[in-house]
Amino acid sequence: MALYDQIIHDIYIKIQDKTLMPGDMLPTELELCKQYNVSRPTVRTAMIKLVNDGHLTRVKGKGTFVTSPKLMQESTQFIESYNEEMISKGLTPLTVVLELKTCPCPEHVYTKLNIPLGTKLIKLQRLRYARPNNEEKPVVLTTVYVPYELAPFLLDYDFEAFSLYNVLERNGIFISNVVRELEIKTLYGKTANLLMVKEGSPAHFISSVGYNSKGTAIEYSESYYPGNLNKFVIKISR
Repeated sequence: MALYDQIIHDIYIKIQDKTLMPGDMLPTELELCKQYNVSRPTVRTAMIKLVNDGHLTRVKGKGTFVTSPKLMQESTQFIESYNEEMISKGLTPLTVVLELKTCPCPEHVYTKLNIPLGTKLIKLQRLRYARPNNEEKPVVLTTVYVPYELAPFLLDYDFEAFSLYNVLERNGIFISNVVRELEIKTLYGKTANLLMVKEGSPAHFISSVGYNSKGTAIEYSESYYPGNLNKFVIKISR
């Protein structure tokens, strides 16, 4: 095993057994050189690899810190509410509603819902958190569009307390099939500000259309998951 791999392994084990906790600052490169009795380029190579793998983060002028573990998302596989998914992981979900209003169907949405351009929609935009994970930063920004005629009752609900799918089911609308597309996008402007990341940061972008058993599109959503806080598992069976 190369010397830098030995350093990587040692630091990784310390993170796993919680000797090093999220937010802890690592010793300087010179201190690590003395600790492991290696050259500075060897330490630097190990640090770069740990940063690139998401275990450490460098803050200019301050030092190198242990990051919070990425939140494993399984929404590419299952149809379930965000709250249910977070609770199943032992985390406490928190939702902040940014918008709940009616609006004309945007140009990029009408083909997804197979409705005329300008059709009246309900727009629901939410920031989602997963406590105590990720230092209270939002883990996803989601915007959902639902045809107003299908579900005008949505305007009467508090979506900081209720999940969209549960509310739909309470009112006799069931999502039985979902088609999702996963891309990598770069965050800028308002989206970057809301997710508390730097401009130009990468994010997993998932667009999703939910259908009922008759094949009618009920909802279209767009979700941004900051790349530094999330990873996805995709399971394939034969």
